[in-house]
Amino acid sequence: MTTLRLNHQQHAFLQAVVDRDSELADIGELVRAAVRDAPAPSPLAFSPSTDPPARTVVEERILQPGTGKAFEVVAGRVVRIAQIEGHQCVDMNVFALGDRRERLHVGRTRGMQGLHPGPGDVLWSNAPWERPIIAIVGGTATTDTQFPFCSRLIYSAFFGVHDRTNCQEIQNEAQREYGLDLWDLHESLNLFMHTGTGPDGEAVIRSNRARPGDYIEFVALLDLLVVPNVCGDDLSNCSNYGLRPVRVTVEEGLPEDADRARAARDRAVVLGLPTPYEGRGALPLKRDRSYVAAFPHLPLRAADVEVEIDEARFARARNTDLYPGDDAAALRDITLSSAIERLGAFAGNE
Repeated sequence: MTTLRLNHQQHAFLQAVVDRDSELADIGELVRAAVRDAPAPSPLAFSPSTDPPARTVVEERILQPGTGKAFEVVAGRVVRIAQIEGHQCVDMNVFALGDRRERLHVGRTRGMQGLHPGPGDVLWSNAPWERPIIAIVGGTATTDTQFPFCSRLIYSAFFGVHDRTNCQEIQNEAQREYGLDLWDLHESLNLFMHTGTGPDGEAVIRSNRARPGDYIEFVALLDLLVVPNVCGDDLSNCSNYGLRPVRVTVEEGLPEDADRARAARDRAVVLGLPTPYEGRGALPLKRDRSYVAAFPHLPLRAADVEVEIDEARFARARNTDLYPGDDAAALRDITLSSAIERLGAFAGNE
């Protein structure tokens, strides 16, 4: 017997697929069919690992799956978001502490810095400010500016499931600590998301290649509220069909961090910026000290399934580059990938 490691919302999704497919009697049959039909995986390339510089830590938190946290990051400080177990996508939102109306503008960032901002790039704020607000100064993470946050809509429209962890509701709850409302939500920067181009030129999400210890570092160019959340998507290879914790650290910046941030800003505005907008009636952000986090759809409960599979076929199909020594994670990837294909085929024939 082999363990298919699931949480309760993944188990409910697989059962829903079985219920809609007359060829399947139970989840075990779905798993065996997935292993039988799975292609051999393609080899993957990984970026070389590096270690971050040693700095003075101001604040450090481990964010659990289904949660997020708002961090005050004053100008010149560094915020680092790092993998613990690997494979975990993170959504990151940013607001100006001095005026809640100024915030990260992913569309402007995409237009100015490209689809995948990295070290040496900056992130831009919305109009009428339209200025660099935070600089990427180091790390090994891939980023993406194309895909919107997952939400109740995405799971309802594409998977037929409801009331499950999603970035929209996680972000809403995390930013509530600073009095930000549902309508203050804006598009996030995707961290540790590996994207590419499909056969028809469309943007596609590839397997997540983040490994334990991979990280990305930012230097605040003004006083900011940085709000990362652990992406709630466990039905795609965005996070390789799993939900895992990540570490967020705020540190005092070093002189070399300031130099890198300045260089990134200067590179981005080499021909200059328009006259700075002088905000009228600024609305500063302030922490609600009575705030108690209440993230929806938690706790996530284990719902493992013991199944008999063809071990030889599984050995050929499992991705040893992504899941060295983790058969349960490899089997979950194969099974959920197949289940989603079945669901799509079923929907196309309705």
